[in-house]
Amino acid sequence: MATNMNDTELRKILRQDFDVNTDKFLVIKAISNFVSTNQSIGQEFVLRLLARRSEFQGFENIIEGLVRQVGLFPYLDENELSFKDAIAYEIHRPEGLSNIVFHHAQAEVYYSLLQKENVILSAPTSFGKSLIIDSIIASQNYNNIVIIVPTIALIDETRKRLSKFKELYKIITHPSQVHSEKNVFILTQERAVEIISKIKVDFFVIDEFYKLSPTNADEERCHILNQVFYTLVKKGAQFYLLGPNIEQVTTNLLENVKYKFIRTDYKTVVSERHRIKVDNDENAIERLIKLASSLTKPTLIFCQSPASANKVANAFLANDKFSKIQGNENLSIWLKENYHSKWILPHCIEKGIGIHHGRIPRSIAQKCVKLFNDEKIKYLICTSTLIEGVNTKAKNVIIFDNKIAKDKFDYFTFNNICGRSGRMFSHFIGNIYLFHEPPPAKLPLVDFPIFSQNDNVPEKLLINLADEDLKDNSKEKLQKYNEQNIVSKEVLKQNSYIDLDRQIALASAIQKNIPRINTFLQWNQYPNNEQLKTVCLLIWKFFVEPQKMVYNISSGKQLHFKINQFRAAKSIKNFIADNIRNNNSDEDINKDIESSFEILRYWINYQFPRYLMSLGSIANHIFEKNNLKKCDYSYFASLVECYFLKPYVVPLDEYGLPIQVSEKIGEEFQVSDNIDEALTQLKKFIPTSNTFSEIEKEFIKEFQQYI
Repeated sequence: MATNMNDTELRKILRQDFDVNTDKFLVIKAISNFVSTNQSIGQEFVLRLLARRSEFQGFENIIEGLVRQVGLFPYLDENELSFKDAIAYEIHRPEGLSNIVFHHAQAEVYYSLLQKENVILSAPTSFGKSLIIDSIIASQNYNNIVIIVPTIALIDETRKRLSKFKELYKIITHPSQVHSEKNVFILTQERAVEIISKIKVDFFVIDEFYKLSPTNADEERCHILNQVFYTLVKKGAQFYLLGPNIEQVTTNLLENVKYKFIRTDYKTVVSERHRIKVDNDENAIERLIKLASSLTKPTLIFCQSPASANKVANAFLANDKFSKIQGNENLSIWLKENYHSKWILPHCIEKGIGIHHGRIPRSIAQKCVKLFNDEKIKYLICTSTLIEGVNTKAKNVIIFDNKIAKDKFDYFTFNNICGRSGRMFSHFIGNIYLFHEPPPAKLPLVDFPIFSQNDNVPEKLLINLADEDLKDNSKEKLQKYNEQNIVSKEVLKQNSYIDLDRQIALASAIQKNIPRINTFLQWNQYPNNEQLKTVCLLIWKFFVEPQKMVYNISSGKQLHFKINQFRAAKSIKNFIADNIRNNNSDEDINKDIESSFEILRYWINYQFPRYLMSLGSIANHIFEKNNLKKCDYSYFASLVECYFLKPYVVPLDEYGLPIQVSEKIGEEFQVSDNIDEALTQLKKFIPTSNTFSEIEKEFIKEFQQYI
């Protein structure tokens, strides 16, 4: 064995089994040299060494010393430290979290925040960015902390993680919950924009902050996030923005707002990349099956879309390499009974395969992640909905597609996907298997458009800014909206997720047709069929792309039909059955099932109620100007949003309690319509054996664990 090994030689030795001639002292010496001369590479080798620690008996003290040198304090045994090292160890322990110790780079961020600095952190996925949030909460220096996350799946994961602070803070995830003296709000930007103006925020976090920078794929959500960011900055709240590796932030904020940008490549796990070649005599899915079936540890399989994920899942089901496993039968049977017997997911779960994408009901998607982390399923076929921050215990990540939807992902997104392999204390080394060449290694520059105000920033974003924060070009863009008298500026701002010209066009149409349209818009509580049809047609014409299919709806007429269809169905299972066409193939039936899920989540639960309330505010502005009685759509909007069920049922789906189980509990006793009161009631609920199945009891027990 060479005495002066280069990094390639050393990596090769640590990747393979040791033979009898391996001089382990020389291996450790080579690692020590790298730690002294190139700490980034040295840290990689220390992690590789830790992965094989049991094979280096007799060298424990040297290994501990190398771990200390690279600042990986969480991997030290505090009972084996010298006095000097024990002091350094304690310095890396955050206040209020006695069971946690930071690595060196985490501690830098933590102490910057304790000194009341604003921090923007760009760091790898395995860095442990979220643990710093926990430490800030544990310090109890703030009364109202707001955490903005990009998805509802992340609301649930964050809520569960922070439930350990429920004696110190009230954890709030829904706008309808009552605030306490000290609160931690965990919200998406759409929920945050509803409530942040009403509370005094001391500290806020934006997770995946790169989403502040606009992209064509998610422009509307980006604008809402910018509005939230601006509102919170104007309140003077301290902030912590965190996300994966970027090149730099290109925008200054307000004149009196300073921040510290910390960019680091500090890693706590090693990622091994393997390029998978597809032979001429096999297709990509055959190669994927061959690879996946050879892996023994938990494996994520990334696909570009739900359709691609289902294609992979169908291939796995049809292949005899994946046989039925024990332990998930109850869940599989329950899913078939409560949704549809031909739905692909329960058949996959029988074989130890999970699926996670945006069409799957939230509580069921959460269950798939839990089964994966508990190693009750071996594979989790997923899309970007899992990649955006949801933590798993994956040893392996297979990147099967190199796109998200129809667009090729960039190096930044690629890095984010790769970062899902490996996990502190679980897998020191994660494997990434690539079916395509990685994109060019170029990290993005992140711009905050609400502060940069370049020419591409839309008026619907600018209208939310105070006059003193508008640049001259922005004032010019807003001039025509300030001068028009069709819709008030307050109404335009209230509905600013909708293009301003579209709002004005709707108001003009209502004004022009007041005598005829008044009857169809001037209703309260519950519309008749023609009134519902009218609002659907107006919503589609003025708020949606008229010639475009949007989440399986293509017209206002169809939107009206689907709302009525769901209301008449009275259950998700019946709605699914109503939507299944006379198809012969299971694949087509599965498409109809997931189309139903998509309509429910996007239109029924979210977009229609939101659009309806915006339509009502614009209509009322015109009615008021014409001395007419106002409408009130709030009751019906809430009813649709709640799937025409009790108000507590749909929110509890986000907590991991399926809608069908919540309904069954409601048949046992009177559950409060107030979410806070419902949570208190359900915390103490004991399901009876003759009413609830074993899997339903399991759902209830897991739900109760974090409330």
